[in-house]
Amino acid sequence: MRKLKIILSVLFGWLLISCGTKHQDQQDVVAQVNAAIMTNSQLEEAIAITATDEIKMALKRKLMEKWIEDEIFYQAALEEGMTLSSYEETLVKNYHKKLLIEKYLAKYLNKNYRVLDQEIEDYYSAHRQEFVWDEEYVNIVHLVLDSDERVIRNEIRTSKDLNEVITKNFFDQKSTSERPIGNLGYVRLTDLPSRLASRIKNIKTGIISGPIKTDIGYHYVQLLDLQREGDMKDLDIVRDEIIHRLQIQKRQAEIENLMRKLRKNFSIQTDLSKLTQP
Repeated sequence: MRKLKIILSVLFGWLLISCGTKHQDQQDVVAQVNAAIMTNSQLEEAIAITATDEIKMALKRKLMEKWIEDEIFYQAALEEGMTLSSYEETLVKNYHKKLLIEKYLAKYLNKNYRVLDQEIEDYYSAHRQEFVWDEEYVNIVHLVLDSDERVIRNEIRTSKDLNEVITKNFFDQKSTSERPIGNLGYVRLTDLPSRLASRIKNIKTGIISGPIKTDIGYHYVQLLDLQREGDMKDLDIVRDEIIHRLQIQKRQAEIENLMRKLRKNFSIQTDLSKLTQP
């Protein structure tokens, strides 16, 4: 639901810009509020996503209803003679300026910043103290059941791979924040139910333990790794974070280089003494 709301918000922002009172083929018009119109073509362009026809139709209906609602409020405000304050007009101009800046940078900056393995390793070596576990973390495979089923219990006890058991028997069961299932990656030990956390601290890596009864059911857990507070994070764990950092650095360096070239073409004056004035 939250993801759908985000998608609708983005799409509606696009529609606010694209919809208007320009001449359109009347056969394409799907909604009209006085002179303002919305067309099916605009909706199609706004939701240019890979989805079923049913989902597209649902998105179109929601966008159309939201557009009608906002257009009514907008036109009612105009009829009452409402205008933006000078501060609000400045916000609009600043947003317009920001959009143009982003468009300019998109034209002259790289779309992708390639990061070499050696760069990743060098960054990791130079910033090792930034990649430290702040608490105890465990990498676990987890399964929780409503009841202690003998068949599943016996299958788990003879297995060395809990994730394999989950894939085989619970492939249609979705993992949720309330009932996480599968490989959970690294999670704080303190975020787990106390009985579960206590058992995990006393089992060896690779061992499957359970069933462990809590208020939400019967748990099985396989410990893949345990990291103590203060331990260094392995490079593989922080690789994506380092790549992201390096890409930001590369982009910033390119922006600064572009700025140095552009500054030569502009007359710039400053008066730092006025900065101290109230």
